[in-house]
Amino acid sequence: MKIINIGILAHVDAGKTTLSESLLYSSGAITESGSVDQGTTRTDTMSLERQRGITIQTSVTSFQWKDVKVNIVDTPGHMDFLAEVYRSLSVLDGAILVISAKDGVQAQTRILFHALRKVGIPTTFFINKIDQDGIDLPEVYQDIREKLSEEIIIRQKVELSPDPSVNNDMEPEQWDPVIAGNDGLLERYTLGESLNISELEQEENRRFQNCSLYPVYHGSAKKNIGIEQLRDVITGKYDSSTERSQEEFSGTVFKIEYDESRQRLVYARIYSGILHLRDSVRISDKERMKITEMYSSINGELRKVDQAYSGEIVILKHESLKLNTVLGDAKKLPERERIENPLPMLQTTIELCESGQRELLLDALLEISDGDPLLHYDVDSTTHEIVLSFLGKVQMEVICALLQEKYHLEVKTKEPTVIYKERPLKEAEYTIHMAVPPNPFWASIGLSITPLPLGSGVQYESRVSPGYLMQSFQNAVLEGVRYGCEQGLYGWNVTDCKVCFTYGLYSSPVSTPGDFRLLAPVVLEQALRKAGTELLEPYLSFEIYAPQEYLSRAYNDAPKYCADIASTQMKNKEVILTGEIPARCIQEYRNDLTFYTNGRSVCLTELKGYQVTAVKPPLQPRRPNSRIDRVRYMFYKIN
Repeated sequence: MKIINIGILAHVDAGKTTLSESLLYSSGAITESGSVDQGTTRTDTMSLERQRGITIQTSVTSFQWKDVKVNIVDTPGHMDFLAEVYRSLSVLDGAILVISAKDGVQAQTRILFHALRKVGIPTTFFINKIDQDGIDLPEVYQDIREKLSEEIIIRQKVELSPDPSVNNDMEPEQWDPVIAGNDGLLERYTLGESLNISELEQEENRRFQNCSLYPVYHGSAKKNIGIEQLRDVITGKYDSSTERSQEEFSGTVFKIEYDESRQRLVYARIYSGILHLRDSVRISDKERMKITEMYSSINGELRKVDQAYSGEIVILKHESLKLNTVLGDAKKLPERERIENPLPMLQTTIELCESGQRELLLDALLEISDGDPLLHYDVDSTTHEIVLSFLGKVQMEVICALLQEKYHLEVKTKEPTVIYKERPLKEAEYTIHMAVPPNPFWASIGLSITPLPLGSGVQYESRVSPGYLMQSFQNAVLEGVRYGCEQGLYGWNVTDCKVCFTYGLYSSPVSTPGDFRLLAPVVLEQALRKAGTELLEPYLSFEIYAPQEYLSRAYNDAPKYCADIASTQMKNKEVILTGEIPARCIQEYRNDLTFYTNGRSVCLTELKGYQVTAVKPPLQPRRPNSRIDRVRYMFYKIN
């Protein structure tokens, strides 16, 4: 059986969840289509999703048509969940990008298409809601050409009145995009030679698979118009390497969630071989796992299975598998551009509205962060404050709503702040000698620190010979340095520098690794004081698409938000601005653009890296009674 994994993506309210329901219904997988309004859909399973009418978590359902099984991967639509979208894209064989016939190409449509094109996913455009009044399809086509891609082929004839209908008959001129994109076909066409439909379809399919041509189909998911045609396209047009070969097994983990009974479910895509129940699967060079329980989506329902073939998505119950874990042979995985998850850029503290539920809150955050790499949390050992790091404000709002809905925890948060970093200004070194007051430790440590170019991270080198200072002491120094880098002079993480262990001395038999572990961060702090530090903040590269009439406003507002515009381009009645902007300013700039363009602007962003900030250095409160503060107190003369 051929297995295909299809992603359905769209701007909010374009109808992708309803489309998933219609595909299930048309194939006989379900007897009645669910409703987003009534909260009865198979893919939006969270009540929070049903309340807001948006998809928050990736969900998997399936149908079978003839000898093809199709796994439908329903993906989030908001940019704060793009990490979830990107993980889903990595397991897809193709995608359906849903466009509302009434609204045309919207902001999130462009963001999603940008991601699909970047990863290289064959994509079909589905123009939904053609049953609504006032539809102008030529205008929608032009909108697609201007905002997404000029390389589209209209694969159907559409009748809008008296009743909407679609059929797959094509006029000869509709093949022009295929002919124009192939020099051989174009030459034969200009010479008056007739072209065979089969070779035109073959060329169309070749360009479709390499993402240089995008077919356009039509329908109404709500009224099941055009759904059968789209179903046939999915089962016949998309390729999948799903031969039941005896190749070595390989797969990857792309989703982790917890069900209502708090059981941990691991979603994995199989790329080669066959996975059997009770198989022992390699998950690292030294570790294997036994498959004791395995599920797969069959006609919209999760069912236990004894084996799964290449191309399949399986659900495993396992406590230690992490996102992006490779199962089996990594060499069998397909080569595809990897989109790195953006780093969390905001942080805040979270606290309960009622006391006595702290452990429940920590357990809930552990589960949520387990499946979301853009959510980190830390607990201060003294103040007991819980600090959350995340990507965007909508993500934070959803997390708070999820804590209330699923875990029955009422929480409140402070206004988020940007996460800064520190870098040394110059080279410096510092040594604290053993037996020299006020050093209370039986250890001597000398450290040097050297600034490195932006984006280098922290490098560490020991210039003390292991033959002179035993390895346990060496490891303790490294641990202490890592601890000391967690908070610099302004209280932020230290980065972009090289720390060298230049001098070490111990006294036998009284010296212990603990002496070196506790002394190292104090020495590092003193070296940083000699060097001084500068504050770094996250910067984003951006592409802004706005109607031409708003060029002046968008350009002149840029300095107000500390944005640096590098280039300006006019294309298809739009202005395209590219540049960079501090992450702390992007939300206001984006909101302002959205407001005065009436939602017609789009701002695509990617994390560029950290740069020196132009604002007054904000202080991050140091952890009270931290290890380094306790040691500093022991020295009493060190400030």
